[in-house]
Amino acid sequence: MTLVTFRSTLNRKFTARDMLNALGNALNPLLHLSGSISTLKESLIPEAADGFSTVKRWAFDVLYALDPSRLNLQGAFLTNLFTAFTLGRLHQDGRTVDEYLHRIPSTTLQNQPHPRLIFTLPSGSRIYTLHDFLGFMDGTGDLARGIRFFR
Repeated sequence: MTLVTFRSTLNRKFTARDMLNALGNALNPLLHLSGSISTLKESLIPEAADGFSTVKRWAFDVLYALDPSRLNLQGAFLTNLFTAFTLGRLHQDGRTVDEYLHRIPSTTLQNQPHPRLIFTLPSGSRIYTLHDFLGFMDGTGDLARGIRFFR
């Protein structure tokens, strides 16, 4: 008998992103009759604390690995950012994604801009609207900045 060891060659960040997307789809199904994330009662699930700490770890992995300057990640960048942020907020103990949202590399590094999020005003000045979206997500933005992002 020969023992064969199998080692997954998947990148941990891609796996975490896939798992968060699958969980997001399960908690926010297209058919409203199937329930939603708002009906989730953590107290009814004995393993919820362990599960949500794993989800939070996945969320941090995804948030810190996002790079909007990479062409293959640009299409789903805002979806991945929003999904990781929302699911990372499910369990609010210890460090939270709210505290780190404005410090992740994709929002702070000047060499990682998403080209479709740069808006040029009639005056010629350029605005990177990702920060308006972050303000919308965590509630620190104002209405004018939110409208500017969605235009």
